[in-house]
Amino acid sequence: MTITQLDVLSGREREVVDLLLEGKSNKAMAAALHISERTVEFHLKNIYDKFQVSSRVELVLKLGNSTVVDKGEVVENEDGPHSRNWATSLQEAVSLFGRELEIKMADTLKSDVHDEDSGLEGDSLTFFQAVRTCLLKSGTFHGRASRSEFWWFTLFLFLLVTAFNYLSEAVAGAFLIVMLLPWLAAGTRRLHDTGMSGWWQLFLLVPVGGIVIVGSLWARPSAEP
Repeated sequence: MTITQLDVLSGREREVVDLLLEGKSNKAMAAALHISERTVEFHLKNIYDKFQVSSRVELVLKLGNSTVVDKGEVVENEDGPHSRNWATSLQEAVSLFGRELEIKMADTLKSDVHDEDSGLEGDSLTFFQAVRTCLLKSGTFHGRASRSEFWWFTLFLFLLVTAFNYLSEAVAGAFLIVMLLPWLAAGTRRLHDTGMSGWWQLFLLVPVGGIVIVGSLWARPSAEP
């Protein structure tokens, strides 16, 4: 928290914020400050108003603090039915998505590896199978990729970029750079699956119209082997 941010708070409000950033519940803050929980809620409401937020998770994010607030305490101390806005929901969704992805990828690693030439397993891939396949083939520009494989992976990247961009544009930019090669590789394999050359992706360099052209090619059905 910067000095400028501290200036808008009273001494007691600073103490409340310090305890909040430590992950303390309203009850724990009340005990530490020797005040009632109602008084803690009053201070929190004033703090939220000053920082133009509506929940403790939003406040932590706005202050740029890396402290992780215990999920149970967040639920316990929500300050009304409307306090959970899209920012809170996004953070929780990303957290749950990450854990689910880790579990699913661990499970799929035990399954048979897709055929190197086709990249397919049955008619289509599930979301997690597609992500796992594209990550394993991050540098593979030969072979084929079904529509489900490519578009599920594209959705995966879009969701993470959106989340990272909210938290930090620098992090989102770095993530995009890292994932550009796997995405282009998946796009090349998708074009191969339609019977076209991966070099068609050079149209992505054309402003606006390029992504429309290549997107329509990525959406084409699979060609006969």
